[in-house]
Amino acid sequence: MEKSAGRAPVSKITFGPMQVDWEVRIDFEKMRKERLQRARDAMAKAGLDYLILVRSENCRYTTSIKRLYWPTIRLGGGPIVALPHKGDPVVWITDVDFAAKALVWLQGGQFKKAMDMDVENNVERFVNNLLEVFGSDIEKAQIGVDIWSPAMYNVLPKRLPKAKFINGQDVMLQARVTKTPEEIACMKMAYVISEAGMQAALDILKPGVRECELVGACFRKFWDLGSETSQCSQAVNSGPGTHPYRRFHTDRIVQAGETINMDFGACFNGYFGDFCRSFVCGTRPSKEQADLLRRGYDFQMEAFDAIRPGVSPAELCQKLKNNDLGHGIGISAFEPPHLRGGEEFIIQPGMTFSVTTPMNLVGPSAGGVHLEDEIVITESGCEVYSTFPYTGVND
Repeated sequence: MEKSAGRAPVSKITFGPMQVDWEVRIDFEKMRKERLQRARDAMAKAGLDYLILVRSENCRYTTSIKRLYWPTIRLGGGPIVALPHKGDPVVWITDVDFAAKALVWLQGGQFKKAMDMDVENNVERFVNNLLEVFGSDIEKAQIGVDIWSPAMYNVLPKRLPKAKFINGQDVMLQARVTKTPEEIACMKMAYVISEAGMQAALDILKPGVRECELVGACFRKFWDLGSETSQCSQAVNSGPGTHPYRRFHTDRIVQAGETINMDFGACFNGYFGDFCRSFVCGTRPSKEQADLLRRGYDFQMEAFDAIRPGVSPAELCQKLKNNDLGHGIGISAFEPPHLRGGEEFIIQPGMTFSVTTPMNLVGPSAGGVHLEDEIVITESGCEVYSTFPYTGVND
């Protein structure tokens, strides 16, 4: 592969995660208003009267209500949002009194006790609440729903037979497809915290450390810096776990000279960071490892040079001979649109992606190497806001 002329310009955030009185950092009130307006614009374009939002990221996007991050899928334990095309939303949440007091920007809204949308009698009560609040207007409305449980599928059409239900997730993804400057600032801060976690893990990387200890060091730094949660349970794999790529960590003890991949992501005010680096434990890379690390770097640089507005992922994947260049990221850690072959949408300024190397960067004795970086699409190309160095290239 022909080597890139050099890394794309890197953007560095200029401030810390605290709010201060001496400069404007992230204007959260502006962000709340812009997000809600984007959701309502998408509703209008789709002809929707109401949106029923059960996905936590959509609830956060439209109302800024902070989610409780469950380790497993739970639909409706909180929050749920019913958003009319005009007027105030209704929020179902476990802690009603807290939400009513904290969400001062929803003073005209209503807060109700959370429903479990996996259970039919809970969905029945949810519909009763909808009819109490919105009256007969909702009975003949066009309603977008962003995710369906079997219980919702059984109850909603039966209780609201004259309503028309459509894919509300498509509507929300259209609202979220490009990011505002405030959202991008949150994502950059999430990356900075992710980078700090990576460094904390790297500081203790030596022969004899366990993969789970590396994750522990990373998490400690995340929580020290105020991360809300993590992008996932974190993928750390070493030695034989690097190929086939194992997407979780274990209690495996890392040995000298082994390749290790660490994929970390923090969360700042609902927005996620996500990046991956490959290292060699305790020694300098072997010739085979150094070659793989350099090839991964060159793949990233070539992708940065090619990704720009006005082209489709399908075109890019064909040009770069790689069918998966990365995934979308934002208020969800993994969200459409993605940079994959067959995707014909046109890349636009304001879209944000995690760009990844191919998963077949492997050697007979070196294991597998995986790199990942974050970008935002600009008017002329892409702005890289990953700053963490690459082993074997920046050494």
